[in-house]
Amino acid sequence: MTRSLIIILLALMTSPGIRAQQEEITGRITDKRTDRPLAFVNIVYQASGHGTVSDIDGRFSLPPYETIDFLKISYVGYHQVSMTRDEFSPGMNLDIRLEEKSYEIEEVEVQPGINPAHRIIRLVTGNRKLNNPEEMSSFSYISYSKMFFTIDMDSVYSGRDIPVSDSTAAEREEAVQEMEEFLEKQHLFLMESVSRREFMHPGRNRETVLASRVPGFRNPSFTLLATQIQSFSFYEDLFMILDKKYLNPISRGSRRKYLFVLEDTLFTEKQDSLFVISYRPLRNRNFDGLKGILHINSDGYAVQHVIAEAAEQRGMWMIKIQQKYEQIENRYWFPVQLNTDLILNPELIEANDLPVSLVGIGKSYLSDIEVNAPMESRDFNHIELIIEDDAHKMDNSYWDNYRVVPLTRRDTNTYDFIDSIGEEANLDRNLMILETVATGYIPVKFLNIDYRSLLHWNQYEGFRFGIAAETNSRISPWFSLGGKAAYGTRDKHFKYGGHLKLNLNRHSDAYIKFRYNHDVLESAGISFLERPMITSSAFFRGFMIAGKDIVEEKEVSLHLPLLRYMKTRLYLNRSFRQVTNNYLYDTDHGSGESLTGHYELMTTGLQLRFAFKETFMETPRGNRISLGTDYPILQANVALGLPMMGGEYEYTRLEAQVSKKFVSKSLGTTNLCLRGGMVDRDVPFPLLYAGMGSYGKFTLESENSFATMRMNEFTADRFTSIHFQQDFGKLLFKREKFQPGIVLAASAGFGALNHTQNHVNLPGREYDLGYYETGILFNNLLNQAFIGYGLGIFYRLGPYTLTKTIDNFAFKLTVRFNL
Repeated sequence: MTRSLIIILLALMTSPGIRAQQEEITGRITDKRTDRPLAFVNIVYQASGHGTVSDIDGRFSLPPYETIDFLKISYVGYHQVSMTRDEFSPGMNLDIRLEEKSYEIEEVEVQPGINPAHRIIRLVTGNRKLNNPEEMSSFSYISYSKMFFTIDMDSVYSGRDIPVSDSTAAEREEAVQEMEEFLEKQHLFLMESVSRREFMHPGRNRETVLASRVPGFRNPSFTLLATQIQSFSFYEDLFMILDKKYLNPISRGSRRKYLFVLEDTLFTEKQDSLFVISYRPLRNRNFDGLKGILHINSDGYAVQHVIAEAAEQRGMWMIKIQQKYEQIENRYWFPVQLNTDLILNPELIEANDLPVSLVGIGKSYLSDIEVNAPMESRDFNHIELIIEDDAHKMDNSYWDNYRVVPLTRRDTNTYDFIDSIGEEANLDRNLMILETVATGYIPVKFLNIDYRSLLHWNQYEGFRFGIAAETNSRISPWFSLGGKAAYGTRDKHFKYGGHLKLNLNRHSDAYIKFRYNHDVLESAGISFLERPMITSSAFFRGFMIAGKDIVEEKEVSLHLPLLRYMKTRLYLNRSFRQVTNNYLYDTDHGSGESLTGHYELMTTGLQLRFAFKETFMETPRGNRISLGTDYPILQANVALGLPMMGGEYEYTRLEAQVSKKFVSKSLGTTNLCLRGGMVDRDVPFPLLYAGMGSYGKFTLESENSFATMRMNEFTADRFTSIHFQQDFGKLLFKREKFQPGIVLAASAGFGALNHTQNHVNLPGREYDLGYYETGILFNNLLNQAFIGYGLGIFYRLGPYTLTKTIDNFAFKLTVRFNL
């Protein structure tokens, strides 16, 4: 009897009618206009409020048909869709298309103390440390990432309304049709990667790219990971999107800056509440904020889903990010999907006189997640991102193990098309050029050319034309030969030099260098181990230098990474230095009978740069590209003058500089630079300190210098200086279309000079009473592509003010790279 009952029950359960009742209902939700998937759409299917949410690809699945009362699909900014049970059946795959509302939702007035969303946000904020994955002792995961670029045809269609002649309109219509047909077959570009990330608290990271596929490149040395575009988790006070930091809506005190609206409440299958909260900056609050939607799970009051984008889009890219979290081991909330939408400002690109909006869609899926796995600190170093040498060699079977969604026809067509033109366009060579530009060199066959040597300008040399190059690993990985040649149109002098570099350890960047140099150097200047980057405004001070010495030098140097985050350079240098003005130094110290402007020097010294927790990306070609550090950067020089082998002066020269950038939630970015130096003996002017002036009647602003101080106006053998800039961005001044970045600046310096009796025609005087200046910058008054132009005004005050008031002002053009 029992056996018969079981057989009957099994037969009933497997009968078509019963099986259909058990089949799940699945579907996908997309934007009706763009056909793009909509992530985290609310789907209520029971009168009790139970529901689910679409995933990051817009897909969803529902429980058995008999448990469903109805479907109510709602999404902030879109019209709601409702469906009765009669409109769908068991096992159906629903295609739901939501229509975006054509108007902006007005700001909701919420009285203090009664906003129900505030209680939830307060609990989320209080549990941030418990729910933040990067507060765990350790974790690891595998990430599969895919990003493709295409054109938003809506931007093209809207451009067709621009009035033109009939013939031009016909050509335009033909171009639009060709573009439409092309994009139906393939994307403009596509890339995939598989990486393994390991993390150990606090802040130790290592991400290894295991597989990388970029069409057109046989050996790609770059990849685009989601964590390079957005912060890994949504719990830090400042959330990063494409190297810009925004005040997080779940940071402490955010309820005073953001408007939160409880849009909906769902109940999950585990009987937890899922709160849907929209957020955006309050009106009349000036800060870099976000807008979007949060899904908060009452289990731990953790973020389950987040959608975020900049509340005010500026610059080249408009970016929208999405993150999905799931519970690991039924305990830890952890990101499992990261999406990024990149939209290039359509004002920057045109095709056939039509504005074109370039769109990038990136998706990352995390798997093989392990939390609190045992790890050792010795397994981590300062190389945070490594691309495996064989990452580009993985076959299709390897990729199929990690692809969450198989490649589409458009994907395969993209690979085939770009691969076919990659060799003809020599994309690998172009990529190598871009990679080495980041390190300061352009490869041309067996030579690396320093692109900064090709053309320069300064007040002393005028236009400086030249070239500096060295052999690369194509000749030998163990040594390189280099040379340079240059000519100045104003000083009309020819400069030249050469060097031999012997690599001791290519992986640790250790080498010996033998160098000969016949050139000009700033008189009484300072040079640290790291030169300012071309994207830093400090680079522009080189344009203003008017006093230089002719130098001939021979040097041997040893470059070693003595500590984990420290670069060092030990050197022995013999040089002949000739001033180019009427300055003379009395070598007999006051007799006036031995005056000379030519000095023979023998120097040994040490240069170091210490950047705690600075991380690097290492490419398959062995190049290291800095990813920066959040800690202060220390640079120091120690030079000893030796009275031997022709050296005429014995002295000790010390310099140090500490620089730090602070980013705060409500004040913007603070830049601070402390600098000092001293020489312990009486030495000629070229070995003293001429200050860090950068004055010109109307010149480029150069950070960490004195904008109102004339070149060589002051001289010292001991000095200290501090340079401060507070960049408020748009916090102090905000208009809908005109949003300059406001920066307050201040600098102070002290310099003393002994033994002035030994100098004839000394270019400057001491400033032991203190030199002070203040200023204000209005950045980004005019934006062109990724470069912003502005104006700055500085004023000189204190004991060294000049008689004419106008002479105390300095007017500057500011240039900022808004990448």
